[in-house]
Amino acid sequence: MGQQAHVEGFLRNTGGEVLEFVNLSLEDRPLGTSTDDEGFFRLRVPAAEEIVLVISHLGYRTKHIPLQLAPGEERRLDITLEPLMQALPDFEVRDRQVLSTDVMKIDPRLSTALPGPSSSVERLIQTLPGVASASELSAQYSVRGGNFDENLVYVNGIEIYRPFLVRSGQQEGLSFLNPDMVESISFSAGGFNAMYGDKMASVLDITYKEPDSFGASFSLSLLEGSLHMEGASGNQRLSYLVGFRYKSNQYLLGTLDTQGDYRPSFSDIQALMRYRISDRWSLSLLGNFNDNSYRFRPDVQRTRFGTITEVREFTVFFNGREVNRFTTTTAALSADFQPSDDLSMQFITSLFQSDERENFDVLGQYWLHRVETDFGQDDFGQPTGEPLGVGTFLNHARNYLNAIVWNAETKGSWQGNGHELRWGIKYQYEDIFDRLSEWSLVDSAGYSLPRDPSDAILLQDTLNTRINLQSNRFSAFIQNTWAIQRGHGRYELTAGARMNYWDFNQQWLFSPRSTLLYKPEIWPRWTFRASAGMYHQPPFYRELRNMQGALNPGIRAQESIHLVLGSAFHFTAWERPFQFTGEVYYKHLDQLIPYQVDNVRIRYYADNISKGYAMGLDLKIHGEFVPGVDSWASLSVMQTKEKIEGALINNPDGELVSAGYIPRPTDQRLNFSMFFQDFLPRNPSYQVQLGFFYSTGLPFWPPTDNMVMNSGRLPSYQRVDIGFSKQLISHQTRFAENNPLRFMESLWITAEVFNLLENNNTISYSWVKDVENQLFAIPNYLTSRLVNVKLIARI
Repeated sequence: MGQQAHVEGFLRNTGGEVLEFVNLSLEDRPLGTSTDDEGFFRLRVPAAEEIVLVISHLGYRTKHIPLQLAPGEERRLDITLEPLMQALPDFEVRDRQVLSTDVMKIDPRLSTALPGPSSSVERLIQTLPGVASASELSAQYSVRGGNFDENLVYVNGIEIYRPFLVRSGQQEGLSFLNPDMVESISFSAGGFNAMYGDKMASVLDITYKEPDSFGASFSLSLLEGSLHMEGASGNQRLSYLVGFRYKSNQYLLGTLDTQGDYRPSFSDIQALMRYRISDRWSLSLLGNFNDNSYRFRPDVQRTRFGTITEVREFTVFFNGREVNRFTTTTAALSADFQPSDDLSMQFITSLFQSDERENFDVLGQYWLHRVETDFGQDDFGQPTGEPLGVGTFLNHARNYLNAIVWNAETKGSWQGNGHELRWGIKYQYEDIFDRLSEWSLVDSAGYSLPRDPSDAILLQDTLNTRINLQSNRFSAFIQNTWAIQRGHGRYELTAGARMNYWDFNQQWLFSPRSTLLYKPEIWPRWTFRASAGMYHQPPFYRELRNMQGALNPGIRAQESIHLVLGSAFHFTAWERPFQFTGEVYYKHLDQLIPYQVDNVRIRYYADNISKGYAMGLDLKIHGEFVPGVDSWASLSVMQTKEKIEGALINNPDGELVSAGYIPRPTDQRLNFSMFFQDFLPRNPSYQVQLGFFYSTGLPFWPPTDNMVMNSGRLPSYQRVDIGFSKQLISHQTRFAENNPLRFMESLWITAEVFNLLENNNTISYSWVKDVENQLFAIPNYLTSRLVNVKLIARI
């Protein structure tokens, strides 16, 4: 204690106001503190040494004060910080543009801050209102009652596709979007404008960076790693952006009930090159190669389920393996031409190719036992008695798919006096080859199910087909936006329409859409929105193919009419900015193609035999709950139902009657999600991030070939992921001139705990039968609690 001293005092700004939460630290030493709510600080420092006290605060110039104190000295320092820019007198700012609420803007840097098994943009989207996901292993999401195939994704104006044959989140791998390369994220959950394509649910619009100087980053964890570099030439004509990612969730999959040898290997490399030919012309080339390989040799599965007093254990011993590979390539070339300040045009051509192979032969021998739940019994907690079910199943597949999608389009915009006109024309060619060969065999107690009177062996879920499909699509859109000023407020009206033609079913489509935004003069913090439009979704390949593997040439586009009313309110609380948004919507659905969902696999009936609706309410509160960092919470209430022609259900008397309107597979009534950030007030280099997800259960149906739709509900999905971060290097850290770390802008280390509360979330059910043909539903649980460590560096 005799070799130490103390520094204390108050911190104020140039106006004499005290400053709270100001950071004070010793240069090159792990000592620091921060001011309290009265601006006071006290810091113990080494004595008889030359030290530098560093004072930093957001919006103020960083100050360095050299000190040398005698042992035991108490020194008083009252410090004044200067603002980075001169403070101006109070005035009111009135913007001349309506604060748009038809799309949500998201900070892409938060995709690496949100704790979870994958650092992805889609994981961040899943925290937004109206968006639901029931699996942490998948990047797929449903929006306002739509399925995964009803979402549009764009990168720099180019539509992005995903593989066709993926069955489960374990196989999915890396999505196209690389968060290290993203500049901006825009998302609309419905009622979007005509400039976006022909899907019924949502649009995610991503813009990649256009760097003007060198930068780089890398991250490494127990599950994945990434590296990215960016830069520009000295004359700023050429810029480059390159990213590489690798992921292996073998460590995570080890927490599943099914144990075995997991060998997932997912990697991709992505590059964006831009060259400015002149002030009017520029070229850009975007390329992506994605290789997702999944190998699995199952060994044993032990799953317990039931109630406290009635517990069952399902045990399976496996033999065989699964080998899947999904390789996709995307290339896009675009030319931007701006002949004048008011007119801009873009010419784009892109190519997508997917090569997918799915091979498995898995033999399983299963037993279903009752588990002893009586504490007084010697075999408490152990399987007991005769097996409730015993049998063998064999699953086989040799599936191969190759898809090529090529398109060419031109888009343009012209800004006139108080309005903006946009238009576009697109041609697309599709070539898909699909070879399906799969079946399953179930044998229970020595009998093949279903049992044939002639003792012939009957296979289940048999698909054996070869499909070769070539088709052409044409689409176009036009829309105009008017900015209107009136004495009582400002309006922004966007109206337009889309046209689409597909030569496979020779169907013409016309989709008018409009959005009105209003900002009243008397309530400048409010913005109101009304959207209405028709959204057609022409079938893609998966909607065309039924469960028997045949194509339906008479299939038509699905239809949806969106009606959306929304508002946004900007306010200040605790002297910090907040925004509250709310939307109520109704979607009339017609010409629907019913489907079943198993994990992330969607199987369509390939016929327009359904109609339905979706309606709900979305709420979101977003702001600085903690000074300087964003957090938000989202709440969604939704109902979606459909009426399928020929669908039946059992009434209370056991009789089959018409089903009427039944819940759609995405009918998730309540969904709540939260992303929260915090830090230690006296040492903000220590931070915590929290991701919370809760949603009520989705409907499910026992497997059946007929139209009996007796449904149940999965248990609710509940998950909490938390991360604890420490900033090891910041822009204020000083290194010697020969230290290689001097180039680092920041270095963070994070410890994450996935599924903190260790909830057993169910993604689907496996169905087994006994000799009496009774079905048992065996839950397939998702991942359990796991600890991960992550390192993130930026240069």
